[in-house]
Amino acid sequence: MTHLEAQSYIMPFIEGKVPDNKQEDFVIHMKNCKTCHEELEIYYTLLVGMKKLDSQTEISTDFSTDLERELSRMSHHVRNRRSVKVSAFSVIMAAFLLLGVAVYAGVLNKVYDFEQRSKLADQGGFYYHDYLDSYFQLDDKDNIAKSMQIKKDKEVTGYQRILGYKRLESDYDKMMLIGEDIAQNEATTD
Repeated sequence: MTHLEAQSYIMPFIEGKVPDNKQEDFVIHMKNCKTCHEELEIYYTLLVGMKKLDSQTEISTDFSTDLERELSRMSHHVRNRRSVKVSAFSVIMAAFLLLGVAVYAGVLNKVYDFEQRSKLADQGGFYYHDYLDSYFQLDDKDNIAKSMQIKKDKEVTGYQRILGYKRLESDYDKMMLIGEDIAQNEATTD
């Protein structure tokens, strides 16, 4: 806020009519600008003193303290209004977040129900063991266990891999020695 703007709000301040959006700038300017603060103090002392004389109420002996109290009151009013805005924003954001979580949970629940209904419809009237049991056990043999054993026999353990790498290393070293022997034999025959 410039000096001219601050001075234009001196009378509205004394009358208590500074617009809400200008109050913070006005208080900051008056607390930081000595010239404008002195002018405010002069007008405040004159006008408030005259109003009290006209209404025949008790006149203050320290108008500068009263002025500082009014500026502080306006500053607190601005801070309270800002905290209410922040609080309202926080509440609205929390409400939107809760609404989003509720909608997401509802959608997940509907998807789960749809999948369960689809599985039930695909199953038909048969249960798994009643319908497919004959395919898995023939002649008292568990074909699933057999297939799992075959798969397990084909798996290579970490220990077997390490042994294989060591064999590769030793084979590589042997091949390098053979190659070196061949190279020496060719060099001696030339």
